[in-house]
Amino acid sequence: MGKGSLIANEYPALTSQIKENLLSDLNERKIVKTISLKKRIALVAVAALGSSLVTVAPATAATAAVVSAINATVATTAPSVGAAVKVNVGLTTTAAGSNSMELKAGFIGATDTPTGGWVSVAAATTIGNGSAGTFGTTGITESSADGSTLTLVSAASTLAGTIASSATAGAGSFSFTPTKAGTYVLSIWHEADNGGTADAINSNEARQTVSITVAAAATASGGTTRMVVKSGSVTAAAAGGTRADDDEGIVGDRTIGTQRAIATVQVRNSSGDVMNGATVTASITGAGLVLTNTTDTTMAGTARASSSGALTGASVAYVHVSGDGTSGVGTVTVTVTDPVTAATTTVGTFTVTFYSTTVATLTATANYVNIGAGVATGCSSVTCLGTTYSTGSAGKPAVLIVAKDSAGMVIPGRTLVQTIADPTVISTTTVAEANADDANGIGYYNVSVTGAATSTSGKTTTVTWSVVNSATSTITSNAITFTAAGTTIAKETLAFDKTSYVAGDPMVITRTATDAAGNPIADGTASPAVTFSKTVGGTAPAAGAYVAGKSATSATAPTVFAPVTGGAFTAQMTGGDAAATKYTASSSVVDGNAALLTQLDALNAKIVALNALIAKIMKRLGVK
Repeated sequence: MGKGSLIANEYPALTSQIKENLLSDLNERKIVKTISLKKRIALVAVAALGSSLVTVAPATAATAAVVSAINATVATTAPSVGAAVKVNVGLTTTAAGSNSMELKAGFIGATDTPTGGWVSVAAATTIGNGSAGTFGTTGITESSADGSTLTLVSAASTLAGTIASSATAGAGSFSFTPTKAGTYVLSIWHEADNGGTADAINSNEARQTVSITVAAAATASGGTTRMVVKSGSVTAAAAGGTRADDDEGIVGDRTIGTQRAIATVQVRNSSGDVMNGATVTASITGAGLVLTNTTDTTMAGTARASSSGALTGASVAYVHVSGDGTSGVGTVTVTVTDPVTAATTTVGTFTVTFYSTTVATLTATANYVNIGAGVATGCSSVTCLGTTYSTGSAGKPAVLIVAKDSAGMVIPGRTLVQTIADPTVISTTTVAEANADDANGIGYYNVSVTGAATSTSGKTTTVTWSVVNSATSTITSNAITFTAAGTTIAKETLAFDKTSYVAGDPMVITRTATDAAGNPIADGTASPAVTFSKTVGGTAPAAGAYVAGKSATSATAPTVFAPVTGGAFTAQMTGGDAAATKYTASSSVVDGNAALLTQLDALNAKIVALNALIAKIMKRLGVK
């Protein structure tokens, strides 16, 4: 006898109820999944007997626990390809009599994932922040039968209540690892026939969909990777610095194998986050060799024209630069290669100048040659910015000297020796080797010149500087001629460059000064400020310094302009002589319209003359 006949014989009333429930279920729910008849009969039978062993009953059973709503929250910030995306899930249950139920999740539609991006979904008893999920009094267990199923279990007689999800809370979670960028629509539903195999969602089962936008995976990026370059054999700067921390004007001996520069490279991805596993490559063109490794204090390994280092479990590489035995400029290019996509991008470049220690030329260039008695003229600091006349770091040196090797590369670290032809004109010079912050940089030497205390205005002498390469090789600079000059102003002048201007024209204002002997005043002597009787454009000449007896505004980069109102105007200054003599210069502004009319009149006269000439020629030719 079949099991159905046995039930019908022993429980006639139950058989009638089973038929009624099955017919109702087929009509109202319009079942879209295949369900085992044996399983449904067993569930209804148990419900009719009031058994406490029921897991989840159909929605029509009065004592079944029912999930009436699901709420879900994406717990992962900025989902991206290759990284797990976690969704925390909460729910609302009604009715009593059950101590477990199942939630399922998956991508069930053809368009729920990007093309070629379908992935399986896993269930977890933890939520997005790694904490355990909570439900009722005893929490959650993960189903072993289906990786995308959560089985909710409570020791209480009811599961009625609500668990609200958030980025840090929920009854449990589902997760997946996307393989394609795009939109993923995750469906989460209550599996009403608890424990069944994966099947379609019935119309009476609570369901929520969550739309998740997944970005392309962040890749190693040269644009966000950070690099700091330092000179010499020092330990590299801390990882995470920027190019603003670089040493400038790096130069070094061309000797092979000795580190002359080092770069710290901290790899970051396109999102700006520190990234492990990339490959850092350095290549050099021109002079020099490179070595890439993960040690900041040594050049362990063989330097070459190109060197790569794979950062296994690390994010920081070091690029060491040494000479290759030749003089010249080496340009180092650093790139980073993503470990997954193999895409290579450039981090940046820097240069190192390699030189020979043998000086081939020593060139001196003078800025100031009129030297006052007992006065030190010019900047002899390690940093001479050269923006104004000053004996301090803001000014220019009296003489700038550069040492170069046979390849034209600058050479730092040399000792310069002076030779003064007449010590009664120049008593001494002071030499300071420039540093990287100097206006010219490493390899240059700033010189100040001091006049003899008893020098006579107008008297001259020459000075040279030399470098000893060896017992048989001394290199001497070209000679610079200096002139002794007075430091007390005897006479000054003030002049415009034109007797008249069109309104707004640039003007050159020149002040000159001589000493009692009529020679240009000592370089660096103060020149007075200039004022005008009318408002001028730009900036009136401020107090400055005389160089070669002159202090003038620029003709090529004008800073002061003629007044806009017509007529005469003057410039005035108070001299620096003992009598504070007042000096005046005159000019005028012509009417621009009047000047134009004059030009038109002149042009008209030329036209009249031309017409007369044409008429004369035509008459001679008999042309009427």
